[in-house]
Amino acid sequence: MSGPCTVFVRLTPLPGKRDFTRALILELLPEIRALEGCEEYRLFDAVNGDLMLYERFTTRNHWQAHFDAPAIVRLKAELADAVTLPVERLETYEVYGMGSPTAPSR
Repeated sequence: MSGPCTVFVRLTPLPGKRDFTRALILELLPEIRALEGCEEYRLFDAVNGDLMLYERFTTRNHWQAHFDAPAIVRLKAELADAVTLPVERLETYEVYGMGSPTAPSR
């Protein structure tokens, strides 16, 4: 796949762990957003109580590399007992073609 890598992550907090999960992500957002290739990393509240992450990286390689960053290692370790595992991750790439915007030049 080419172009920016956009990932949607659904986090389902365990009972009593939603506030902890939300606070930890918010604490780590600045560090994660500063990672090389990170274009966007945003947290959303879902109406059903889940938390959703919207991640956008310049390339798939940048997204893959972010898993080794200290902030992500900490996030995964501390959320292991706070959310339903495995988390639902949807890796996507924008489709360009007839009727769609042209691919960004990079």
